Amino acid sequence: MARNEIYREVAPEEFRQECSKLFDGGRGRLRLMFASDNRETGEGFCIHAVFSHPGKNLFEILALKNLEEKKGVIVFPSITSVVPAAHWYERQIADMFGLLPEGHPDPAPLVLHGLYPPGVYPLRRDISHKEIRESLDLDKEDLSPFMEVKGEGICEIPVGPVHAGIIEPGHFRFSAVGETVYYLDARLFFTHKGIEKQFEGMDFDEGVKLAERISGVSSFAHSAAYCHAVERAADTSIPGRAGAIRTFLLELERLYNHLGDIGNMCAGTGFAIGYAKGASLKEGLMRLNEQLTGSRYLRGVNIPGGVLVDVLKNPAETLRMVDGITAQFKSFIAFLTGASSHMERLENAGVLARDIALSLGATGIAARASGLDDDIRRAHPHLYYGQLIFETHTRRKGDVFARMMLRADEAACSLAILKSILHKAKGKRLEGDIAAQPVKKIPESGQALGYVEGPRGSIFYYVRGGGDKNKKPLRVKPRAASFCNWPLMPFAVHGNIVPDFPLINKSFNLSYSGSDA
Repeated sequence: MARNEIYREVAPEEFRQECSKLFDGGRGRLRLMFASDNRETGEGFCIHAVFSHPGKNLFEILALKNLEEKKGVIVFPSITSVVPAAHWYERQIADMFGLLPEGHPDPAPLVLHGLYPPGVYPLRRDISHKEIRESLDLDKEDLSPFMEVKGEGICEIPVGPVHAGIIEPGHFRFSAVGETVYYLDARLFFTHKGIEKQFEGMDFDEGVKLAERISGVSSFAHSAAYCHAVERAADTSIPGRAGAIRTFLLELERLYNHLGDIGNMCAGTGFAIGYAKGASLKEGLMRLNEQLTGSRYLRGVNIPGGVLVDVLKNPAETLRMVDGITAQFKSFIAFLTGASSHMERLENAGVLARDIALSLGATGIAARASGLDDDIRRAHPHLYYGQLIFETHTRRKGDVFARMMLRADEAACSLAILKSILHKAKGKRLEGDIAAQPVKKIPESGQALGYVEGPRGSIFYYVRGGGDKNKKPLRVKPRAASFCNWPLMPFAVHGNIVPDFPLINKSFNLSYSGSDA
């Protein structure tokens, strides 16, 4: 058990009240909520709610164990009424484990849609991949209704789930008066891959490869968070040089994402040259990724216990390339901010109010652009971040302009961190091994969180040992940043015109597949 984690079992009748105290009207943050099938350990079905304390490097994890059955259904008390950020987590638990959140205001299916017959719960440990596949009715039409908005002049505009661009499927149903969006109902989870189930049959080295493929452009962040959880659950640490390398590559991944996202927002305003410049900068960084690690997406670097590739062995040469990228970045931002036709489209579009972001558990750019000072790098220092001096940024207005400029602020910060690490490596202040003894086992009682601040926001993993003679996990729960931020979209789109939806959507840069593990 990691030193900054407190696990506390509570009774079902106390669960909602205890969670409300930790949430404290938005002061505490619900980082993760998940279920686990621990019947083989005698704990039955369990619910865990992970909260972090404001201003403290501390997580408090409330646990419900041996959930009771009522009228043939296993239930647990819903906390959505007091912790709104729990609403998707609880619906996901109901779909995947068949555990009913009593008192949930909208208990409709979230993940499974209409393909799964009643009584098939994919994350229970007594059902196999084969049984799940054979139960699917791929010809069945999903007839679950969308929210219907009634009133004079309201029309529905369906978009998706198959889109014209090379993006993943998502069905958006707009209720609009003229071009003004009155309500947006988004239906996602068309790309469920059973990744959480697959983790259970893999050893800890194999699990890294799976984590890397949850979200392509956050491959390194996911593998780093997974390894962080495995290492903490095994009560082991990595060498200082390995921590610096992970930190360096996390910032490189953040940088290429932010610059690419800024360019993509230009596509939303029809500013083709801005889009092309952003794509060119991103491509240059991805080539640097490949030059340093052998992978454009920074895969194959992390292992539980450290890293396999020493990207700091030629710091002077890498520093020269980073200096060149810095000059291009400054020129790019100056070019965009001087284009009034582009910038005017960004202001006051897609405003996300601070209280909505707070109550629904926003993370990353979406949170910080709406005034929430929440960055895992500073709130819960890990890897090499505790040895660095860097500034975290926020904006207040919560519109598309704020999200674009915040990405520019954070890109500049990432460049500064890259240079700081390279200078330390050049000065021989980061000597040592790049990996410790590999983690092959986690004891049955070993459990821990792993976390990083990815390009889209915080990424969390929970890992518990005890599977197959302790060589495999009993439970792995990943939580991508987009899972927290997708529910924000209807609030940001409300009151805007339909043609601005692509721009607003690009400003959040949410992952479909990354949310649907």
